[in-house]
Amino acid sequence: MDLTPSRDESLVGRATFFVEHGLIMIEDPESSYLHDGWDPATEYVSAGSDSVYLSVQPSVDGPIEIGIFKSESGRADGVVYFDGEIAVHSGFIVIHDANDVMRFAVRKPKGQVRIKVLVDEAGLASQMRVVFLAE
Repeated sequence: MDLTPSRDESLVGRATFFVEHGLIMIEDPESSYLHDGWDPATEYVSAGSDSVYLSVQPSVDGPIEIGIFKSESGRADGVVYFDGEIAVHSGFIVIHDANDVMRFAVRKPKGQVRIKVLVDEAGLASQMRVVFLAE
């Protein structure tokens, strides 16, 4: 999976870091969805109305590389991990790990925002592409 943007693709940000608990969250900072009953060992993704939790490889297996993009622009490599909408109440979506080692905020209008997440390997992802699709 290549996280390098093509000429017509808009890279918002990129980070490589160790994810201690193997969990990446994409959510409105005011998220109220609790993800109760989610077992990341059997389900790799838990999607709620205003948040998505995603299993990735834990830090003992190596770092995670995340690329955040404004558009798909022809990139289709990787396994589709999530493709759907989440509600934005605060005007932001935050992408972060459970310990906030990496925390990236993207300004988005209030309402529903469509997000597509691609990874290199389901369950033990070491590369993740988060794409905000046109509203």
